[in-house]
Amino acid sequence: MPPGDGARAFLDSWRDGVRPEPRLTVSEWAEEHRVLSPRTSARPGPWRNWRAPYLREVMDCLSPSHPARRVVFMKGAQVGATEAGNCWIGYVVHHAPGPMMMVLPTVDDAKKESKQRLAPMFEDCEVLRRRVEPARSRDSGNTILVKEFPGGIFIMIGANTGTGLRGRPIRYLFCDEVDEYPGDVGGQGDPITLAEARTTTFSELSMLPSKIFIVSTPTVRGVSRIEREFLRTDQRRFFLPCPRCGAFDFLRWSRVRWEPNEPATAHLVCVDCGAVIDDSERGAMVAAGEWRPTADGDGRSVGFHLPGFLATWRPLAEPVAAFIQFKDDPFRHKTFVNTVLGETWEEREGGAEPGALAERLEAYGEGVEVPDGVGVIVAAVDVQDDRLEYAVKGYGAAEESWLVAYGKVHGDPATEKVWHDLDLYLRRRFACASGRKVLLECVVVDSGGHHTDAVYRFCRARTGRRVYAIRGGAARGRPGVSKPTRNNRYRTPLFTLCVDTLKEKVYARLRIESPGPGYCHFPEAEWLDDEYFEGLTAEKSILRSPKGRAPYREWVKVRARNEPLDLEVYCLAALDILGPTVIRTLPERARALAVRVGVGAPPMPEAGRPTNAHHPDHLDERSPNEWMDGWR
Repeated sequence: MPPGDGARAFLDSWRDGVRPEPRLTVSEWAEEHRVLSPRTSARPGPWRNWRAPYLREVMDCLSPSHPARRVVFMKGAQVGATEAGNCWIGYVVHHAPGPMMMVLPTVDDAKKESKQRLAPMFEDCEVLRRRVEPARSRDSGNTILVKEFPGGIFIMIGANTGTGLRGRPIRYLFCDEVDEYPGDVGGQGDPITLAEARTTTFSELSMLPSKIFIVSTPTVRGVSRIEREFLRTDQRRFFLPCPRCGAFDFLRWSRVRWEPNEPATAHLVCVDCGAVIDDSERGAMVAAGEWRPTADGDGRSVGFHLPGFLATWRPLAEPVAAFIQFKDDPFRHKTFVNTVLGETWEEREGGAEPGALAERLEAYGEGVEVPDGVGVIVAAVDVQDDRLEYAVKGYGAAEESWLVAYGKVHGDPATEKVWHDLDLYLRRRFACASGRKVLLECVVVDSGGHHTDAVYRFCRARTGRRVYAIRGGAARGRPGVSKPTRNNRYRTPLFTLCVDTLKEKVYARLRIESPGPGYCHFPEAEWLDDEYFEGLTAEKSILRSPKGRAPYREWVKVRARNEPLDLEVYCLAALDILGPTVIRTLPERARALAVRVGVGAPPMPEAGRPTNAHHPDHLDERSPNEWMDGWR
């Protein structure tokens, strides 16, 4: 090194350390430097604040010059909140370096975010590309989840890992989709509280105060983390001016109107002058909109609430069509309230009563097992120590359902005879009102009990008939059915269920009192008794609020036997496993099944046909020892 270069390098580093942080705001940085990748954006190219003007103030509150220490964003789906957070990440790396951490619901979510969103941003933004090297597996300073850059480090973790939430001090904290975080992390408490504890070193009295950004789509009232955090803030809402009278008001669903069953006629109505506002005027209204606080808050937190239907890149006809489709199905309507309105869903206490359900029995018709309206039938099997219990369900348009059969196969599941008897039943054909006879298109078998090995053997030999092993998972707030794994000695597909999600759906539908979307039908049959309805309603959801942890809902038994409820949950899982193509074509499939035999019956949609040809017209009576492992 030439004389004087060491001193010069020292002075340059010292100047960088004492140089005041730039007055450039996060939104100004995004406008100047952010480039959206074609791999992640429908509108690739330079970031333009005018495309989502409501994000400008959110981002600017994350700037070091803004006095807010905590920024909370409760919003509908797909409004750009995560991208605003990514702009903040880019700003920190480029202009205000320091230790930063991003927390997502799981480690897998963190890896996906790093690969699919952040890696393209670091590559496509020139000022970031010079500061963050591509991830290299042998370079511990720069991996998928850890990015080192001059003056700082960026760490990504999952909220399901307690060790990741403890450790070195963090100045910048980005908590994304917090309503999907687990209620407790290894007995240590709430993930947000654990993560925020890492920012205490950078207190408000230090020269480098911390910044915390908390983002999520809300879930259930009283349980939702983002609602809890939002209520602590000044609760800002985005007010829009009426193009006729100029009065400002924030956007509510009650302002959206349309002609009955005609989403294309959707428009806004001014609450002051009553003017009809065409959807084409919404862009100009949003561009002139402004955030206004509606509460006092705690003095250090700012909060933003934004409904998903405010985003101008989606016409109002889309959320209106979703509302019309889902308004009569409580579970899907809950999703609409969360993702479109950006609001919490208020759960109704308790569930349907067994006596009320028993009064809904109806005659499907003499000799009819599968009534008109059904498009597909599935079955579920619950394994007990002395028997196998099964249920067969039919599903039609909008997942209206009919119970087709419920029964028990008595015997020890450790022996093959009981499985042989079950298989004979599952291979039978069920009689439709039209005279047709149909086969089961998916069967799921619970593998979580004492006979896991026998379940795997049974399912492996029948995968071609869509007979799958399932098990319940402990995670909350996840999709009802996960992707299958084969991490078992038989290499058979195993689906893990989020039973909480599926039970919520079951109870929401049991509360529906009129036939239509989601309604559950029950037949007048000898095998359907009071014990069945007692078991179907054997659990209830209660709100837990443990000290030091976020509130959560837990399903608890109110009666000893709950096998009918479990089977109802498993049948929903079987329908999900068949996939969206089958679910989408249920109306067409139902119409095809309703055409009487011999009257030009149309073919069934290909999406739902069994994949094998081993469904004989007669029941096989061969010895159990000859078929358990090999006969498919």
